[in-house]
Amino acid sequence: MTAALPYSGNHLGAGEINSNNENVHSLHNDNKHVMQKTSRSRKNMSHSSALVETIRQSRFHDHDAMIYPDLATFRQVYSEAAKEALERNEIVFLATTYDSFQRVIDSLTHTGISMNREAKDGNLIILDAVKAYQIDTMGAYKFAETLVKRAVKDGKAGVFNISDMGSFFLTERTPRLLQYEEGIPKKMMDLEFKGICAYHKADFANLSKEQQEMVISSHNRMMT
Repeated sequence: MTAALPYSGNHLGAGEINSNNENVHSLHNDNKHVMQKTSRSRKNMSHSSALVETIRQSRFHDHDAMIYPDLATFRQVYSEAAKEALERNEIVFLATTYDSFQRVIDSLTHTGISMNREAKDGNLIILDAVKAYQIDTMGAYKFAETLVKRAVKDGKAGVFNISDMGSFFLTERTPRLLQYEEGIPKKMMDLEFKGICAYHKADFANLSKEQQEMVISSHNRMMT
């Protein structure tokens, strides 16, 4: 509802008119901001839905990669993908770089995942990517191997993983990143494991063209 113009006697004062114009201008800017935010949200959802649909096509043994545009989209992707993996009776582990543990937990909970139950049952594990990759570059991979063995013992379908590779950029260890990616086969035939290396687009853009090609060629496929 549009507010009534302030009225004094038989005429509007100049100050009152200016005040009202400022209010209308402010309301217009607020509405514009809301519309822009809604548009960005819809764009994020559309992009995240496309990435999740591509992830659904992943198969065990695949070593895939993904480039995500922003953290909001990435949260939607890893949350929905993790939920679907749990529903398929897969063990899920996520390695986070830019989101805190609590931020990841909040995103997963918002998707409908029961964090207490899944974590207690050992079905969902969240790792600090810096500790997982920078203390021992192969640390996360070795951890995945132990999870695959446990999945077999517990009657699980396999293991699903999304790891944010940003820790290599934070620590400025690009050569180690390339060494790691080239050391993991595109098809991990001895593991019931789906591994997705996730790159923020700004991190990936910091690689040279040659380095980007090396990362792409080291994976079964690149999702964007």
